Amino acid sequence: MANESKVIHHITDYNEFKNTCLDNDGMAFPELEKIMYDYILSQPAETMKFQECVIKEEPGENEELRKVHLTFRDFNMNNYIRLWGFKSNADGRVVDMKVDALDPETNEVVYERQLS
Repeated sequence: MANESKVIHHITDYNEFKNTCLDNDGMAFPELEKIMYDYILSQPAETMKFQECVIKEEPGENEELRKVHLTFRDFNMNNYIRLWGFKSNADGRVVDMKVDALDPETNEVVYERQLS
């Protein structure tokens, strides 16, 4: 197993994100995708705006992990909302998922919740 992370996708354009991750299962992380649909993409378009998606393969303690990090801009709260998740490549088990909110001016985490 390699000791370095490998970037699979780094996407900042919503149309590319939609095509790669949503329409063609590029995230390969249905549990995180469901949370994203239920809580973020269910908001009106003027409320939440896609900012970035980073998908990596990273070494874990005893296994390789798939890391998905999604960032959206929440214009109601004036924060960045970030969804994070780690999943085992070996057996598909969700290792960790969380959501947080980041103040764009101070870069301070103002909210964090464990999802798994």
